[in-house]
Amino acid sequence: MKKNQLLSVTLIVMGMSASAHAHEGGLAGYYIGIDGTNTFTSGTYNGLANPNAGNLTLLLNHGNHYHGIGAYSYSGPAAAPTANDTNGNNRIPEISSLDAPLALNWGSGSLYSGKLTSQNNSSEDYGNLTFAKVDSLAGHETGSEEQILFNSSNNRWSTLLGNTAIGLQLISATTGLFVGDHQTANLFANGDTISLDSFLDDGFAPIFWTAANVPAGTYTAEFRLVGLNDANINSGRFYFDFAPVAVPVPAAAWLFGSGLLGLLGLKRKATPLSA
Repeated sequence: MKKNQLLSVTLIVMGMSASAHAHEGGLAGYYIGIDGTNTFTSGTYNGLANPNAGNLTLLLNHGNHYHGIGAYSYSGPAAAPTANDTNGNNRIPEISSLDAPLALNWGSGSLYSGKLTSQNNSSEDYGNLTFAKVDSLAGHETGSEEQILFNSSNNRWSTLLGNTAIGLQLISATTGLFVGDHQTANLFANGDTISLDSFLDDGFAPIFWTAANVPAGTYTAEFRLVGLNDANINSGRFYFDFAPVAVPVPAAAWLFGSGLLGLLGLKRKATPLSA
């Protein structure tokens, strides 16, 4: 491998490793809660019933508050509004951020080596693809990150989910985009809905992926959260957008297959000592 190829791939690996460390530990990137606001108290629909009240909602962790993703909404005039099962903010990355779709880079591990995956995503606001119940934030000391987030927005999403059985339904996906986790490459191979109950205690960490040779473009997965024991609490529809990222080949693929440290060690051994 040429020196400039090695340097290029090394920088890619270092960047992905730094991103992985940035997402280790701490809070989840996304939480699942129930909307506790029954009536809007401001805005165009002030005084109207909240169409998302009592429904499961995907919540983006935005530090000291949430952004509701996957919420029902109104459109049209307040005198005769139309209730919708999605809205313009139900998208990751959020449209208002003007961010590019989340990157799919070279994957790692036995399931994802040679694939383009959402592992080690570099997006600071959206790339921490871990999911947990809001229940995990309850009971922490006053002033902690957990307590501040849990009680934000006047406790709008602080209702505990308890024994609510939660499922994730994949409504649609761009051809070639799959959803797995660290144990299973295709979680939706046998149906469009999976139970999250066995995942959420330790945190659900989906891995979105494509083959390495897919065409460039935006790859989208459309979901909703469903109540497996109460169909009346289903969330609105929400979307995750991804884009494959071109990486040097075959240098990067070979490097990931053999390991960076092993490669560097072999290269050192092969280099004769100077006289």
